[in-house]
Amino acid sequence: MTDLSSLRHRLPGILRALAIGIPAGALFDWLDTPIPWMIGPMIAVAAVNLMGNTVFAPPYARQTGQVILGSAVALYFTPPVVAVLGANLGAIAAATASAFMIGGLGALVLSRVSGVDGKSAFFASIPGGAMAMAVLADRYGAAIPPVAVAHSLRVSIVVIVVPFALTYGGIPLEAAAYRPQLPLEVLILVPWIAFGFLLGEISERLGLANGYLLTPIFFGAALTLGGVALSAVPSWMTDFAQLMFGLVLGARYERAFFLRYKLFIPFALLNSFFILIVSALVALVLAWAFGLPIATMLIATAPGGLAEMTILAQALQVGVPVVVAFHIFRVLVVNMATPYIYTLGLWLRARLLRAQPGR
Repeated sequence: MTDLSSLRHRLPGILRALAIGIPAGALFDWLDTPIPWMIGPMIAVAAVNLMGNTVFAPPYARQTGQVILGSAVALYFTPPVVAVLGANLGAIAAATASAFMIGGLGALVLSRVSGVDGKSAFFASIPGGAMAMAVLADRYGAAIPPVAVAHSLRVSIVVIVVPFALTYGGIPLEAAAYRPQLPLEVLILVPWIAFGFLLGEISERLGLANGYLLTPIFFGAALTLGGVALSAVPSWMTDFAQLMFGLVLGARYERAFFLRYKLFIPFALLNSFFILIVSALVALVLAWAFGLPIATMLIATAPGGLAEMTILAQALQVGVPVVVAFHIFRVLVVNMATPYIYTLGLWLRARLLRAQPGR
């Protein structure tokens, strides 16, 4: 099926997604919920999809949302902020190491209670991004559908639970230090967004995951550090980015997919909540040990996607650069180290089996 015929086939579902998602976002915004333009459309589109009325996210929805978000986040990386990040490298490294330990424990729980093989449970539990873990799962012969389901469920739970807990849980939300105060300059913003798309396309063609988000952040941060004045990104654009993420997340919930793996779903939910709770405990320990705000650490260590956690921090104005630094470092290290950790685990398991009597 060609791209044009595929778009023609998906167009009714795309229009249904927009017709459902936009009112849902407006409703959640009217209700004054956290990140309403992501949570509202995600819940509405997922519900319609699971009822059998197939909907699709618009083409380039993920990329559009990531470029807008990356352009907004880049403005936070002023010299004082980068100095603060350098002072927190110990906490960032500790949080990244904890991701492997939490994921390993989650995999053990998931494989024991669900009956899914340990290999698939491992890649389903390591919080390194759904697409990246699916690629690694395929490379090592694990089952991709349980991996995709587990990551989709966990990210969805995180983007619902964490913002509501922060907003209504009595946790103090300390405003992000050095929040950018720039004027809106349309003649700067438009070419900057367009250039962000170009950077994102090139980087992802070269194999960089989340390139549409990361390259605008890296390049924009370099300009900001160099004293180049960029434009503010208006709130309606970040709301639009939330909408795009909500549509993409909701469209992942395909009815046939969930019917086929319905026996796995309760255990994937259990695994998601286990990883989320342990990650929150790690956040509390790191906040105490390094003197960091609790709200910032809860988002920085949450087992959600890089884009989703970044937009949550941006929407709540809570430690945006710190959150971005934690998640970028975690994603990079997890994606590079997971194959070696997995191979090491197999080696240790083989050694333990050989050491057992009668083996």
